[in-house]
Amino acid sequence: MVWNDMRAPMVPLRGLIFLCLLHLCVQGIQGVNTAVLVKMIQYFHDNVQPKTQSQTDAQYALAIRVPLDQCTKEESDIQTVFSRYDAQKVKDKLDKGEKCLLNEGEECTPSKNVIATRPDLKTKEHAEHILLYPLCKSPMDELLKKDKIVKDNCVVFFSYYSPCVKTCIQGQNNISKGLSNWINKRKEGMNAFVFQEIWQKDKKKDLQEEFPKINAVVPLYRCKRTSNVMACRKCVENNIVDGFCLPEKQ
Repeated sequence: MVWNDMRAPMVPLRGLIFLCLLHLCVQGIQGVNTAVLVKMIQYFHDNVQPKTQSQTDAQYALAIRVPLDQCTKEESDIQTVFSRYDAQKVKDKLDKGEKCLLNEGEECTPSKNVIATRPDLKTKEHAEHILLYPLCKSPMDELLKKDKIVKDNCVVFFSYYSPCVKTCIQGQNNISKGLSNWINKRKEGMNAFVFQEIWQKDKKKDLQEEFPKINAVVPLYRCKRTSNVMACRKCVENNIVDGFCLPEKQ
C-alpha cells in the first residue's frame, strides 16, 4: 500500500512535465510576428536604405539584435532600441560605401546592436556574404558575442534584394554555411532572414526550388511595398513557397 501511495502522484507529474516540454517546443518554433516585422522593415526603408546616383534604392544587408518583444509584440517601437540617430549613422556609412561593424574601435552605433554593409564593388563580394564570413570571425559572429541570453533576444538579418541563386545559394561563395554558423549559435532563439525585392537576374529562376534551401536553415520572410504600403509574409511552409515571395507573373 505504501508503494502504491508513493506512485499515485507520478501520473499528474508526468503530465505536467509533458505540458512544460510542449510549451518549450512551441516557444522554440514560434515565428516572428509579421505585423511587427512590417514596422521594422518600414523603419529601415525610411531611415537606413542607401541611395546612389544610379540606384534609387541600393542593395545592402543589415543584421540587428533586439529584445524578443521587438519581434513579437505589435506595440513595440523599434526606435527604443535603434534610434533615428543610430539609423542615420548607419545610413551615412552605407551612402559612402562604408561598412557598419562592431570591431572598429569606434562602434558604428552607440547601441552596438547593428551591423550593415553594401556589396564590395572591388572584390564583387555580396553584402550578405560580407556579414556572414569568415566563419567564426565574421561581423555576425561579433554581433552574436553580445547575445548573452539567446532566448531573450531576436536576430533579424535583412537584405534589400533576395539572395541570388547563382552566387548566394548555388555558387562557391554561397551563404549556407554562414547561415548555419549563425543559427547553430542561436538554436534556442528567434531568428529571421528577410528580403524585400527579388534580385533582378533571378526573376526567371525557379525560386520555388531555391528559397526552401534557405528556409531549411533559418525562417525566410519577404516584406514588400505595394503602393507605398509595406506587407510581410513568411515565405515557406511545408516546403511550398508562398506566391507573395515569388516574382510577379509577366
